[in-house]
Amino acid sequence: MNTIALLPHNGHLLPGGRLKIIISRVCDIRMVTEAIANNEAFALGMIDRNTALETVTNIPAIATTAIIRDFNTVAGGFLEIIVEGTNKISILDLTMAHDNLLTATYEPHYNWPSIKINAENQILTDKLKLLFLSMPEISQRYPQPNYQDATWVCQRWLEILPIGIKQKQTLIHHPTAEITINFLLQLLQNHDLINNLK
Repeated sequence: MNTIALLPHNGHLLPGGRLKIIISRVCDIRMVTEAIANNEAFALGMIDRNTALETVTNIPAIATTAIIRDFNTVAGGFLEIIVEGTNKISILDLTMAHDNLLTATYEPHYNWPSIKINAENQILTDKLKLLFLSMPEISQRYPQPNYQDATWVCQRWLEILPIGIKQKQTLIHHPTAEITINFLLQLLQNHDLINNLK
């Protein structure tokens, strides 16, 4: 049975994505320190922005394993880390240690296969490029963005879009990005997302 340390976070991460996180709780600093020392991954679970970490006892079914790409100490003794998503996993059970660190029992969940960008979905890449231009704090995490892969593009949209966790979980549960491509195409036609996300 597979187990992994789990960090609930309101910044959502999927395979191929990168996220900056400030680590402040003692238990999470311990988790990050051990991950760095042992070159191990941990999991990131989705929570809403208004959820207090101390109250988290349950996480949506699909989480993402993450590796630490960079880290720094910041004011207050906190850690700032840049993580990269590697694989989706299905959470089976959660346990909490005495210091509130969560550990998940899990099984692997399929990652989406690559889908080439074509004329029909090119708008997803074009709009993401525009969004990244307006949000350099995100775009600088991707020195080599994979704009030719619709799967990569869709996962970046899902990380950024302010849609409910339940809807995100429903989309990422599908075996490929096709449903998400259609969802995003419809969304981009109906809303000025770029202005709303700035």
